[in-house]
Amino acid sequence: MKAVKYLVMGAFVLGMSAPVMAQDYISAVQEVAKALENDPTGLGSAKQAVKTYTKTYKKNPEAMVALGNTYITVKNFEQAIACADLALKKNKDFGDAYILKGDVEALKDDGGAAAMWYQQAMQHDPKNPFGYTRYSSVYRKVDPKESERILQELRRNVPDYPIDAEMGHNHYENGDDAKAFEAYSKANVNTMQETYLGEYILSAFATGKYDQGLDIAKKAISRFPKNNGFLRLAMFNAVEGNKVNDGISFAEKLINSDLEKRSSDYTYYARALMNAEQYEKAIEQFNKAFSMDNTTVSNLQSISDAYTKLGNVDKAEEYSIKYLDSNPNAKPSEYSKLASVYVEKATQAHKAAKDALEANKKADVSSLKAEKSENWQKALNIYRMLVEKYPHTADYAAFQKGHQAFSLELDDEALTYLEPMVNNIKAKAELDDNDKYYLSSGSFDIGYIYWASKDNLEAAKPFFQNVLNYSDVEAQKRIARQALGIEE
Repeated sequence: MKAVKYLVMGAFVLGMSAPVMAQDYISAVQEVAKALENDPTGLGSAKQAVKTYTKTYKKNPEAMVALGNTYITVKNFEQAIACADLALKKNKDFGDAYILKGDVEALKDDGGAAAMWYQQAMQHDPKNPFGYTRYSSVYRKVDPKESERILQELRRNVPDYPIDAEMGHNHYENGDDAKAFEAYSKANVNTMQETYLGEYILSAFATGKYDQGLDIAKKAISRFPKNNGFLRLAMFNAVEGNKVNDGISFAEKLINSDLEKRSSDYTYYARALMNAEQYEKAIEQFNKAFSMDNTTVSNLQSISDAYTKLGNVDKAEEYSIKYLDSNPNAKPSEYSKLASVYVEKATQAHKAAKDALEANKKADVSSLKAEKSENWQKALNIYRMLVEKYPHTADYAAFQKGHQAFSLELDDEALTYLEPMVNNIKAKAELDDNDKYYLSSGSFDIGYIYWASKDNLEAAKPFFQNVLNYSDVEAQKRIARQALGIEE
């Protein structure tokens, strides 16, 4: 079987196979480890240190496995196997020695051979949990059922071992966050190892269980206060769960920590500030994020959103344009956001022009009408780009153009967009909910224009009938009944 490096979580920890190291050789094997860093063969500068250690501890199986794990860290697999064989000479049932042999095969990417040695460990040393967990790791990808079966066997043979956490780890490594979260939820979070806590929090985050993820992260921070990575995980869950105070608190602790910062850290800090309606500070942090990684163009749209919240439509427009220009994969909703910026500017100019007209300020009226027209044309251009890129949005774009034209009192223009849309939808054999919405809402606008603006009730009636047939909005239906002369 083809097995990847399923066992090496970063690097082997010295003596990781053994549950507890005997204190008499810990410092000695650490000295050997330092020597082997400069001489992995153990035949040069490290020769004397290896010779002295082996002479002193060759009758101690645990000490020899510790030396073997030291050889593993410098990828001297031949000597690691030799250490395992020395340990087995003294104790043929010493499971850690078989595990050491399996670890060597795992690092050589021979999953079948690794599994065989881990199986030997289980047979000779059934109370040693590491044989089971390593064997389970081998089968994690190729045979998940076998992987789970062996962990259940571990539960029977070593009932005190934190098997639920191991199950959670297995599911996490397999990419099944839902099962990982379920298994981890059964484990004791107060005794769970540090790396598994991180996986538990990430599985909560990936499955949208942000409140639980935040609670677990808080416990992890309490247990491992020096691991600032848990601040990041707490921030992620707090921001996604819209926990305003926690989001800002953990974000600021993370930003002020000695942990190396990522672009996403500043993005999440900015999002936390957005949740707290601190838009100017959010813009500052989005800009920091973008300066660190200008490929994350979503930060440009987020800046536009923040400026929109501040009522600064000019800046919102500027950054929305930057976003669309930088992102060939922009979504339809993001085109709509920019179009809405132009519509809002056209609406503001339209209202200002009406006020200027009442005040008899002709010069202002003229310039404001020009401003309205300019921004309206920009909005239309964005809708054109949207339909060109995503043809399935044609009805949506037609409705938006018609409805917004109606709001801007551009009645004839509204009809040019809405009437073809209504006719196209009515010609369909079956209508979905979106069709019914565009049909009824577009028909309401058309009917109102013909009835109220053009004083042509007969032309309005078919469209008001569409409203009665398809609308879910009672206010629209009430006006349609009035136009059709239907008594309430």
